[in-house]
Amino acid sequence: MQFNKIPGQIALKRQLITGVTNSHIPHAQLFSGPEGSASLALALAYVQYIACTNKLPDDSCGTCPSCLKMQKLIHPDLHFSLPVNWDKSTSDLHTAPFIIQWREACLSSPYLSLDDWTDTIGIGNKQPFISAHEAHEIIKALQFVSVESEYKFMIIWLPEKMRAEASNRILKTLEEPPNKTLIILVTQDYDSLISTIRSRTQLIKIMPFSVEDAAEILVKQSGKDPVACKLAVEIAEGNMAQARWLLENGDEASQLLDQFRNWMLFCYGFRIDELISLTDQIAKQNREWQKGFLTYGMYMIRQTLLMNHQPDLNRITPAETDFINKFRRFFNPGNYAVISEYINDAVLHIERNAASKIVFFDLSLLVSGVFRKEKAANPTSV
Repeated sequence: MQFNKIPGQIALKRQLITGVTNSHIPHAQLFSGPEGSASLALALAYVQYIACTNKLPDDSCGTCPSCLKMQKLIHPDLHFSLPVNWDKSTSDLHTAPFIIQWREACLSSPYLSLDDWTDTIGIGNKQPFISAHEAHEIIKALQFVSVESEYKFMIIWLPEKMRAEASNRILKTLEEPPNKTLIILVTQDYDSLISTIRSRTQLIKIMPFSVEDAAEILVKQSGKDPVACKLAVEIAEGNMAQARWLLENGDEASQLLDQFRNWMLFCYGFRIDELISLTDQIAKQNREWQKGFLTYGMYMIRQTLLMNHQPDLNRITPAETDFINKFRRFFNPGNYAVISEYINDAVLHIERNAASKIVFFDLSLLVSGVFRKEKAANPTSV
């Protein structure tokens, strides 16, 4: 991965390159960015630049033997640690049996989500994690001398998935790694990391993609219509993983409006039986679908707010316009903020493998409560 393959992030790219040029490479770094951001891609471009034998002023050369191996993720000094799971005993669960699948998934898109990864390794709703045995493998891999590069590299993807024993095992290595070792932890949930890991790493914050940058990537990856790609990233708010799902599931995603409309009407009318039935339907879907549904819901709520205040900024279909025109009187900046917080919390619980029936039914009751307060202040029916 070269820096020039990642749109945007200009200041951060310059910061990383300047650090290498000035021989300032902290041995343990924490690349923190939301799901679908450039965190992993930047980590890959960074280690490729460090290992490159013919560095350019603003990027790796992309053609030297080191770059060619890095671009295929087969460089002998590049190691990965990943959250995994399987049906066998987890006593010795580690990354090595999954590395070929990881290379394929990562090369397909370095902006993948945890759900993309669990689909790749076929574990369904099992929760992947980084085991204590994997922590031992990390330490062992970094004890060996580098083979071709000046540095050894260890990229730990989603360290928030480390079991407590695993986290404790690598603390000493993070604090005092072997000479010429670079450990990069790539996290999507900084707040869930234990403080002892955060305190031993230098934080690099990665912002979400802009709509324009994410659309550019999606067009290149998918080869699909730029307008459709831009709409997908607008709905996903720059989350590349979620935008790709929306684009690839266009037929299925087209049904989201009906389900979202029903959900809102059931919440507004506090129709418990219908909410239970809809919750059962949603709970049968996989996590990626559930997150897609809530992402679309957030998008529709934003569009409702825009329709009330800046209608010229709306990007919605005629069917969505018809629904919003009927429903927008019940949304204002105050309840928008409350409902948005409820939905974001629900997404977080789904990502952490909470029981989806409980999550969605509880969310529905919370949203119903917001509408009941709104109806008391403005007794008008939809």
